[in-house]
Amino acid sequence: MKLLFIGIGKMGFPIISSWVKNKKKISIDIHIVEKNKLNINLIKKNNIKIKISKQIPDSWKGDIIFFAVKPQDFKKITQEILSKNINYKNVISIMAGIKINKIRSELNTEAGITRVMPNLAVEVNLGVNCIFHSRNTKAKTRSIIDYLFNLLGNNYEIKNEKLLDTVTAISGSGPAYFFLFLHVFESIANDLGFSKKYSRNLVFDTIEGAFKLAKKEKNIRKLISSVSSKKGTTEAALKILEKKNTGLYKLMKDSINAAKKRANNLSKII
Repeated sequence: MKLLFIGIGKMGFPIISSWVKNKKKISIDIHIVEKNKLNINLIKKNNIKIKISKQIPDSWKGDIIFFAVKPQDFKKITQEILSKNINYKNVISIMAGIKINKIRSELNTEAGITRVMPNLAVEVNLGVNCIFHSRNTKAKTRSIIDYLFNLLGNNYEIKNEKLLDTVTAISGSGPAYFFLFLHVFESIANDLGFSKKYSRNLVFDTIEGAFKLAKKEKNIRKLISSVSSKKGTTEAALKILEKKNTGLYKLMKDSINAAKKRANNLSKII
């Protein structure tokens, strides 16, 4: 399989590096198009032996064009593609907000198009990859794309493209919410007198144990109750965290809605 990978960025690098590491499991010829010197150096620094060009190669022919660029750069890149006599069968896009109809229109193509919303955990092969295939994406191609992303983590097929904006706000941006929670939790432990190293270990071990318990128990409320006792310390904290108009649910919902709104607005910038 020949794949033209346009852009690297934060998500592109872990995807490429993981596929290259799994070259025994897949037969894939990747050609990267990247203008940013820092991103190019990142590939070279990690000794990833792969073709890299600063411009889209003339008359490139292959199976898939993979867009890992910022949504605001998409229109300019499509103009370059249309001028280069490119021949391809399918498109994969991990751009937030840019709908299939817009991709098809800008590329002036009838090729199958697949949108994927992965997240940062693809770097450790534990990514959440939400996939939406256009109707004209052939079954064999769907199977190949699903396999490629399955190497990066867990796949979830989305039946309604509109849900991809919500996916972006939940699983796509989700690691950042979790990292922020860890950072705040750790900082508070440090503020309360623990050393930075002790704060980190205390919080991380607490999170690790809690996560394992959560994976075993379907009823999260039951777990919360098992830690909380009437008029106890946990109950005192939960009263703040679950306060109706200012608690964690309200903050998280507002934050996720803001991310979803931004994802939706990205489709209108080109």
